[in-house]
Amino acid sequence: MVVVTILGAGAMGAALTIPFTDSGNEVRLWFTEYDEAIWKLVHKGKEHPRIKVRLPASLKLYRPDELENAVRGVDYVVIAVSSAGVRPVSARIKGLVGGETTCIVVAKGLEEVEGRVLRMTEIVKRYAEVKRVVYVSGPSLAAELAKKQPTFVVYSSADINLARSARKALETEYYRIFPSDDVVGAELSAALKNAYAIAYGIAAGSSEKAGVPRENLKAAVISKSLEEMGNIIVKCGGRRDTVYGLSGIGDLYVTAIGGRNSMFGRLLGSGLSLGEAIEEMKRRGVGVVEGYRNTKVIAKFLAEKGIGREEAPLFFSVYDVLCTGTSVEKIFEALAK
Repeated sequence: MVVVTILGAGAMGAALTIPFTDSGNEVRLWFTEYDEAIWKLVHKGKEHPRIKVRLPASLKLYRPDELENAVRGVDYVVIAVSSAGVRPVSARIKGLVGGETTCIVVAKGLEEVEGRVLRMTEIVKRYAEVKRVVYVSGPSLAAELAKKQPTFVVYSSADINLARSARKALETEYYRIFPSDDVVGAELSAALKNAYAIAYGIAAGSSEKAGVPRENLKAAVISKSLEEMGNIIVKCGGRRDTVYGLSGIGDLYVTAIGGRNSMFGRLLGSGLSLGEAIEEMKRRGVGVVEGYRNTKVIAKFLAEKGIGREEAPLFFSVYDVLCTGTSVEKIFEALAK
């Protein structure tokens, strides 16, 4: 048995309490200041509002002001806040977690920090001042995981033995973990797929608007997305084969078929303006659309790496739609480049 504290009680943070408890561990869940509405339900034993299940009875719950108690003496700290929350949460746990504690990072995206764009594990290492870090990627819809449906993910670390140890401690029959040492490939796949899922959603929404099937178009978006992701990752020091595994095509598929980013793209493809699509997402209460929030940061990251429009025309067409007000038709033009 190990002791695991999950930081963030959103959909994924809450869902992970279930397999981690089923694997025989002591599990703690810390609620951020943004989780107050969820706290009011969960601590009374009611269903989590996002994943529609009751959390394990043995789960130990901690309020926002109880962070120090929540992470005291733990083997694993799971950072399950949004990508924007990773830096402040990492800074808050600095000095609270011991040198033998492993940080597991679930957040997906890139963030600009002090003028540079950093990956999630880079932020955790810098601001939490920890060395033992594992990154989680792959197709993992929180609602399915919470209902114990088969879920397959990748745990990546520069020290693959850390990923293997986490697998031994946290894996269940329905939550399967595959260790890898390609952290760069895993993190960039996780960040990039959100933007490409928006492109897929735009294609799907345009199909619905036209009233005709456009499966050929959607297939072309997936193919072009994987090609560009592979090229970007290789140039940044990762491995192309990661793109064609769970971290890449697996995560892209599940996000394109049923994720928030694809939903947002569908609204744009159906004819809504950017502002109208944002308001509709708020009305539906589905949470942060990471692909929309992160696209500008990814574009800066690519510029830092010397990667331009010629190498990633589909990504930059998504950027133009979201950041410069370009027509969604630009998405389709990029597929021919």
